[in-house]
Parts: sequence; structure tokens; C-alpha cells
Amino acid sequence: MDPQNGVFVQKHIDAVGPDAAILGFLNHSGPTVRNGRHTLYGSNTMSTVSKWGAYFAKVKAVRPDIIHFHCYAPDLAPLLWFAKRAGLKTVHSEHWSGFLPQHPHPIKGWRRAIAKWYMRECDRVLPVSQILAQSIKELEPQTKTQIVPNIVENRKLRTTKKRSSTSICVVADIVFSIKQQDKILEVFSDLPQTQFELHFYGGGPDESKLTQMIKGRSNVFLHGRKSNAEILEILPQHHALLLFSAYETFGITVFEARQSGLWAISKQDFGGSTYYDDGCLVVDSQEDLSKVIQNISSLAPTVPGIFTDLAPSSVGEKLSTLYSKLLLD
Repeated sequence: MDPQNGVFVQKHIDAVGPDAAILGFLNHSGPTVRNGRHTLYGSNTMSTVSKWGAYFAKVKAVRPDIIHFHCYAPDLAPLLWFAKRAGLKTVHSEHWSGFLPQHPHPIKGWRRAIAKWYMRECDRVLPVSQILAQSIKELEPQTKTQIVPNIVENRKLRTTKKRSSTSICVVADIVFSIKQQDKILEVFSDLPQTQFELHFYGGGPDESKLTQMIKGRSNVFLHGRKSNAEILEILPQHHALLLFSAYETFGITVFEARQSGLWAISKQDFGGSTYYDDGCLVVDSQEDLSKVIQNISSLAPTVPGIFTDLAPSSVGEKLSTLYSKLLLD
């Protein structure tokens, strides 16, 4: 149900294929959804014992060879322990920036100790980028990692009329300390209002602050949180996407924008930078950012990006090959 973590998990599930059995504990209180081999619980009101019972029942019914966990949280640790005791192979996919040293709230104390044990005990941990893999190895050097990147879906481009002013969009959770919407707005405030417009898509703890900051600005808009499907429909009306975070484990919106035919303004030290193409404009400072935005209006339209290594089929093949090798170990 989460527009970010949920999409990350769902795309990896879809890439594996239709035969996977899914057990999901979702962050809401809705009814349980069962569809074939998929079971999704609204887990907000579930006790720990109830979750364990659902897990045991699923494992008993499916009898899997491999259990693939997604997105670390301490409550996955006992589930991993049970899987190891049963002799099952275990895999974990990760894209959370909390493992990076730049994160303002690093894992400490007992949470850090559990995370170290968890990463060490998984047969394979699959970070989305090299920078995330390095951070996880620094946390627990015995972790066996293999990079499996984020997925950029192949989508048929539709003809969409661009906005009249040079339009820059920012798609990110509104958290100033990480995504830096305040710094973006500071740069944008020095640009001519009649020539440029800025659109924020997202929600988060600093949303009310951003709402106050853009009051009275006729060329700055806050649209709130949108689903991934909605964002992919909206992107083609803009001229460029801007991702100016303090850090990114990957930066999936850069590639979604490029595939939609936008210029993408981003940083070189993000996890996904090894996949950048000629439509990615690199900035390292607010001064660089101001210059690049001003130049966007004079640039010819860029062609859509093609990212074969990030396609569902490529990632699905990586996962299938990994599973096969694990079962032979």
C-alpha cells in the first residue's frame, strides 16, 4: 500500500513470475485479501503472535524452497530464524537509505545488533546499488551481497502537450533533511516567475512547512502524494525532473523521467549513477543547479532513455539465476 516501498516490492514480485507465493503484512487495517497463492493482511491490528501464525501457516501450505524477504525491519528477524531452522534458503532485497552513513537516524543499540545478525544469516542480501552494498558490508562484513537494481517498467509513451512555461517537477517524500525541497525552492526563487514553474509531488513530515513556504508563489505547486501509476502518467507534461537529495540509494525517479522523455537533473554520487545516460544532467551544488535549470529552456527536447539492465525481464532473470544457484549450494 506504500507508494514507494510497496512499488519496489511489487515490481520485484512481478519480475519473478506468476508462480511465486506471496505473504504480505500491509500497513493498514483493511480485511485480508486472498487471491490464489497470494495472501495480504492488513496488519495494523495484528499481534506479533498472529503474524507468526500466518507465516507458519503459509510456509506449511506452500512448502517453499526459498523465502525471499523485502525491506528490512526488526520483526523480520524471528521469521528468518524460523526459516533457517527449517533448512530453507533465504534471500533479502533492500533499498532503504537507513543503512547509509549519511542517514540522520542511523541504526543503534539492539536494533543495530539484530540488523547485523539478520544480514549475516541471510544466504544472500540484494541491495539495489553498490553504495548500499558497501554500507551493509560495513555494518556486517560477513554479509553475502549481490546487487539487484530497481526496476524501470517498459511503458508505451503517449503524446502529451508540455506545459507552457519551462516546467520542473520534483517527485519525492517531503523531508527537508533528506530530499532538500527547501534548498530546491531557494534556488528556484531567484528564477523569473514568468519563465519557470516548479511542481512538487509527494507528502511527508515537512509537507505543511512546504505549503507555507510556497504561499503567494504563482509558479510553484504542491500536488501531494501520488501513486507510481499516476506519476508515470503525469511526467510527460513536464520538461525536466529534479532529484537533489542529500543522498539516494538508487534514485528510481530519475530513470522513470528519462524513459518518459524528460531531462533528469541529478547528482553523480547517487546509487543509480552508473546507469545515467546523456539525458541526465549532473549537478553538485546549488550554484550548478541554478545554471542547469536556466539552461533547460534552451535545450532541444531529449529522446526517451532506454535502460535494458533495469527492465523487468533483466531483473527477473537475475533473480531466477540467483534462486537456481542457491538451490545447488
